[in-house]
Amino acid sequence: LFVVVIRAHAADDIRLTAEQNLLLRFVAEDALPSLYVALDQLGLTEDGVGSIGDITACPGTDTCALGVTNSTGLATELKEVIYNEFEELLTVQDINVKISGCMNSCGQHMAAGIGFHGSSIKHGVQVIPAMQVVVGGGIDAASGEGFVAQRVIKLPTRRVPQALRVLLADYSQNKLPGDTYLRYANRQDRKYFYDVLKHLGGTDEVVDYEFFDWGQSRQYIQSIGVGECAGVSYDMVGAILGDAVEKINQANDNMQNKNWSEGIYNAYTAMVIAAKGYLLSKDVKCNTHMGIIEDFDNLVREDDTFDLDGSFVDLVIRMRENEPEEDFAYDYVTKAKSFVQEVISNREEELDEVASDKLVVNSYYKA
Repeated sequence: LFVVVIRAHAADDIRLTAEQNLLLRFVAEDALPSLYVALDQLGLTEDGVGSIGDITACPGTDTCALGVTNSTGLATELKEVIYNEFEELLTVQDINVKISGCMNSCGQHMAAGIGFHGSSIKHGVQVIPAMQVVVGGGIDAASGEGFVAQRVIKLPTRRVPQALRVLLADYSQNKLPGDTYLRYANRQDRKYFYDVLKHLGGTDEVVDYEFFDWGQSRQYIQSIGVGECAGVSYDMVGAILGDAVEKINQANDNMQNKNWSEGIYNAYTAMVIAAKGYLLSKDVKCNTHMGIIEDFDNLVREDDTFDLDGSFVDLVIRMRENEPEEDFAYDYVTKAKSFVQEVISNREEELDEVASDKLVVNSYYKA
């Protein structure tokens, strides 16, 4: 229906903007009223375009092997906060919010007035999904001067909606006449915003749901070993390893359908994701795919934790050196399945050593 509406009122040429909006080209002025009515019938005319409610977010852990946190889930929560509690800002176009699932800035967080990028906080053997808060990025519309946001503080991702409330309240109470958010943020220093948000950063007392990223269901998770149900306890690394298992399952389906190249690619992705989960459990930052592969190799080279029959780099990048043929595909997928299972077994042992009376593992470990 959307395409039908566009073809009736504009050129058959839709552009995607850097803010993840759709730009319709060559709309005649007299067609604007009927175009608006048609878009309204599709539910596409709500207030807030170009405002703080128009949040930019990368796919995060929904689809990206490098994602650490769920950008789209957080974006949905922040939009609810803005539309329900700060409706007056939906007509103001001087504040923006951008979210990236990792430090790579696909969501342009460093160019945002208020930005967030995915990270993690170690808590024993568990990992709290977290967001690094950045403030003060963007372009001053009056002067054309550009600013890179300042890193302020890392917070559990479940506390980010409250952090947004605090930042907006601070701006409302302390801005000067004529201030835009960009001017206000750059008049203050990093220490100022750290002091504003530091009460949200402590992790000495963490409630169970803070181990869940946005978009994760807080359902009961089966515990094995001696003990009662684990309730809402959650292992973020376990969820990441679950993503690796999902990729292995996709690779198996590809092999059954004789789609060798897709099977190889999904096996490759599974190994990168599993290595990322292992690195996160050891407080090693994850960046590019090659960075994950090399960092994993460097970390395990001196011990015999993993039976790789050579280096991890050599294991993974064989896909570059071989044609996607049946024999290689089966061998590559088989080795990927073995590697993912080794990482999962290692994680189970690590958790068991710390909490032998109640080891919490989710269903992903049974794959």
